[in-house]
Amino acid sequence: MNRLPWRMAGWLVLFLAWPADGQAVRQKAYRQPAYISNAYLSDRIAQKGESVQPLSVVKALQANINGVLGYFVLDVVLTVDGQHRLKVDILDDAGRAKAALQFPPVQVQKKDELPMYTAAGAISGEMEPGLWFFKVYDQVNKEDWKVVGIFGFMVMDPKKE
Repeated sequence: MNRLPWRMAGWLVLFLAWPADGQAVRQKAYRQPAYISNAYLSDRIAQKGESVQPLSVVKALQANINGVLGYFVLDVVLTVDGQHRLKVDILDDAGRAKAALQFPPVQVQKKDELPMYTAAGAISGEMEPGLWFFKVYDQVNKEDWKVVGIFGFMVMDPKKE
């Protein structure tokens, strides 16, 4: 009697144990509640009601201890029904949390077709020149927070430009 090698037997067991509707299982397992289509900095924005429109896009912010340095703008595609809450942790180059941005909740209903949401948060305070990270989280229906993106941006020393 011929025997299957152990590796072959393992693959056979894995194949037989896989659910018949494996594609649906994979889609649920890997689908995020939100996807970031754009994340960028702006030094000026306009707001009309609940709509936010950046008036400029910049590649870096100027270090300044007084007032608003600029705005972190997110364009988000919300893929899961329910109430979404977004927050952003601002981390220094060593990964230490220095500040956070909170956004108002957004309700997504099944009738919406991949709703797009734009959020802008003002960045102010003492940010030293260098690389800063913006870690974006989404929470749906008060479940656990999930990381949906991490972005790095520069803060420039205005004296060196």
